[in-house]
Parts: sequence; C-alpha cells; structure tokens
Amino acid sequence: MTASSTKTLSLAEVRGLAKSVLVAAGMDAAGSDVIADIVTASERDGPRSHGLRMLPVYAQSFTSGYANGAAAPSVEKIAPGVLRGDADNGYYQIAVAAARDELIALARENGIAAFTCSNCHHLGGLRFDTEPLAEAGLVALAVINSLSMVVPQGGVKPVFGTNPMSFACPREGGEPVVWDQAASMVALMDIRMAAAEGHDLPRPAGLDPEGNASTDPNAILETRSLLPFGEHKGAAIAFMIEVLGAALAGGTLSVDNQERESFGALNIKGGATLIAIDPSRFGNAAFGAYITRICAEIEGNGAARVPGDGRLKKRASAEADGVEVSTELLAQLNQLAQPA
Repeated sequence: MTASSTKTLSLAEVRGLAKSVLVAAGMDAAGSDVIADIVTASERDGPRSHGLRMLPVYAQSFTSGYANGAAAPSVEKIAPGVLRGDADNGYYQIAVAAARDELIALARENGIAAFTCSNCHHLGGLRFDTEPLAEAGLVALAVINSLSMVVPQGGVKPVFGTNPMSFACPREGGEPVVWDQAASMVALMDIRMAAAEGHDLPRPAGLDPEGNASTDPNAILETRSLLPFGEHKGAAIAFMIEVLGAALAGGTLSVDNQERESFGALNIKGGATLIAIDPSRFGNAAFGAYITRICAEIEGNGAARVPGDGRLKKRASAEADGVEVSTELLAQLNQLAQPA
C-alpha cells in the first residue's frame, strides 16, 4: 500500500475547518460551536475516527434534511432528580450542554440525578458528555443507542446499535478518569478508516457476506453486521443500553430504521441517558483516596494503564505539535466547507 500524503494542522486550524464545514452544511452558530469543539477534541485525544473523518457524515445529516441544523432543545424537570430533554431533531451534544448546569445542581442537591433525551442524533465520543461532570467533582455514566448493526451472539442479523457507553470520575491531583467504548468489537468509524487506509482489522469484528467472522473491513461494511465485544457478554451490555437509552428516554429503537433509510443517514433518532452522582453525598469521605488507590494499583502494573488515560499522552502531543491529516481528506473537507 502506498502511504498517502499528509499535512499538519494545529488544533485551532482543525476547529476552524470543522466549523466551516458544519456552517456550510446548514448548522447555526451555537450548534456548530458545540460540534466543532467535539471534532477538535477527538482529533486531539482520539479516536480520530470521530474527528475530521466524521464531518462528511455530520454534513450529510444536515444537507439531506434528516437532522435540524438550527435545533433549539428543550429541557424539563419531571421529578426531583430527573431532567427530560427533547433535542428538537438536533444533535444530543447540544441538548446535554443545555442541561448540564441544572443536572450538576440536581446531583449535588439529591446525591444523584439523571438526564434523558429523545428526538436526538449522536455521532462522536460520549466521553465529552461525561468528562465535564467529572471535572465538576461528580461520577458520570452515559449511554445512547444507535443504528442497528450489531448482531446478538449466535444471531445472523443486526438488532442493536454499536450502543456506546461512557464513564467518568474525578481523580485527586490529576485529570479525571474518563473512558468510553462501543458495545461492538470495533466502532463503525474505525472499520471505515481501516477500509479507507487499506488494511485489515487486528481481530475479527464483523460478518462477511457468507456469515463468517472477518477482519476484512470492506466485507464487514458490505454486510453492516458487527460483532459485539466479549461475545454474549457484550451483547448483554448492548441490550442494557437499548433499555437505558431508547426505552427509558423514548428514543427510536436501533432496529427501527425506516425513516433514516429514506435520508441515507448513518444514525437514527435514538435515546440517551446521562446519570450524575455526587460522591460527597454517598457517605464515604475517603472516596478520592479510593480512586487514587485503584489507579495506583494499575499504574506500573506491567503494561496496564488506567482506562482512558491513553488520551492524555495523545492530548499533550496534539497540543504541542498538531495532528497529521491526509491531504485527500483535507481536499474533501475543503470542498464541503464552500458555501452552497
């Protein structure tokens, strides 16, 4: 395979390009700021499959009319510790940003609080929804369901979405512990990146047209049938997220694809739940010391690392040196950034 040429962009240049693409696709100023920040943070921290490479998918959701580029989400308090949102057919990240301050206040008042949201789209890392809560001293758990493409263990057709989840908690004297992951063996955009870059996946992650587990990204993209991580255990997690996401919030089930198919979209109007916990209200004054001890038992333990901490090294490198972007992708994005 011939290596593609690249160009180094600063994070400020990444954000400017992302903002231009989103505005050209029909997003308003406020919403494009939120998504441009997430794209930039993905390029900075990884996985970069959720960064600039996601922009054409964002743009398609607006230019096709599937998503609302000028969404004005609503947030309603429906119980002492429960907020319910309607994202106005826009992106979930915009709705959760609107709910964040009230969610934090409710968690501190009650010890625990939750935000559910329907009528929302989501593309990108969920950790950008949990990390701000951990920075505020809270423990956070987020889930959202997505377009069906994960086959239940032993099944032959997709039932679940990649159904991501994220967890975050504060860490004394350091950055919060933050991780997110899909319920699939590999995220869809990582498969698309492998296909674009011309290499196989490191492990079987989906089914080929003959129904066999495969490492060939093109074969998996043809079937759109991904494998859950951990076999039946990952499928159980995907089921849980379908309940906590779509069912609890009233979002579209992953298998209900009819509307998105007419727009050619790569996501559905799923459901999301974000839970915030104030550890200071749970009776263990040594909570922070527990987190320090857990992390200390992992660090220096062979090649182990605290979940999510790989992003911190990537962050420092990207902030200092920028990120390498393929010139082919840049040409595509610069074209998308042109006013209609």
